[in-house]
Amino acid sequence: MKVIFHRRIQRDLRTALDYYEAEAGAALGDRFFADAEAAVSSVLENPRGFHFVADGLRRASFKNFPYHFVFEEELGRVRFLVLRHDKRHPIYGLRRKW
Repeated sequence: MKVIFHRRIQRDLRTALDYYEAEAGAALGDRFFADAEAAVSSVLENPRGFHFVADGLRRASFKNFPYHFVFEEELGRVRFLVLRHDKRHPIYGLRRKW
């Protein structure tokens, strides 16, 4: 399955990593990144196993951190649109263009 990340995902990830590393050091940042990788792996294993949050968009929550990915699956590919904190407004990032 082909994976595509929106160009702003890297910025979203860096912002979260910077926060956790500043709060508790590199070890917490590493745990956050591992949780992000686990969420991506879960999506790739079963992209249709996640609930819808908007037209054709699904949500994959992290296990240990209050973050989630919003993604879409179509024609053998998964496109990750946004990484956002659980307390962000539900439409945050949904206007991003590919």
